Amino acid sequence: MGIIVQYGIFCIFLVLHQRIGGQVRSGIEGWRVVNYQCIGTPYQKTTLHYCNTLRVPNGTTYLNASLHVPYRLTFINIAVKTYYKYTTYKPFIVDWKIEVCQAMRARRYNPMAQVVAKVFKETIPSMYYPCPHGNTTYTVVWALDAKYYPKSIPSGDYRIDISFKDAENITIYAMQVYATMRKQGLIG
Repeated sequence: MGIIVQYGIFCIFLVLHQRIGGQVRSGIEGWRVVNYQCIGTPYQKTTLHYCNTLRVPNGTTYLNASLHVPYRLTFINIAVKTYYKYTTYKPFIVDWKIEVCQAMRARRYNPMAQVVAKVFKETIPSMYYPCPHGNTTYTVVWALDAKYYPKSIPSGDYRIDISFKDAENITIYAMQVYATMRKQGLIG
């Protein structure tokens, strides 16, 4: 499938999701994050102090991470790729990259940049500001909420790869999010 077709399908899912709403009944059906895993460590220019998955009794799973970035960032490329598990993980619909600093400077967001901006603004408001970033230690407790995912995706296991890279294409931080989509009923 071409990238334009994949992008179109994702946009349709996003519109349907926003019209229908992202609320799911926990434990019966819906999107659930199972695990967060930091990958590619140790990083070349940054220091990952810790990276843990926190599970709370209500079933919510959080990423608990601390990353020291000792230099100034004026270019941050975020890449997100989704995989669906058949027998092994295979690429699935979402595969995009965005240069965050440029998007925030221009203030003209394409649909993908709008989604990224919305997720950051609502889930990590302390990190939602224009570049430059860096020269600090970022400590975050973060959950990838089900409301940011369309309900119209197949049941099964998913992996989302998220990476942050600088202008030299060196990884600042990378992680994998493991999640499941479960639906009620015999077919799903």
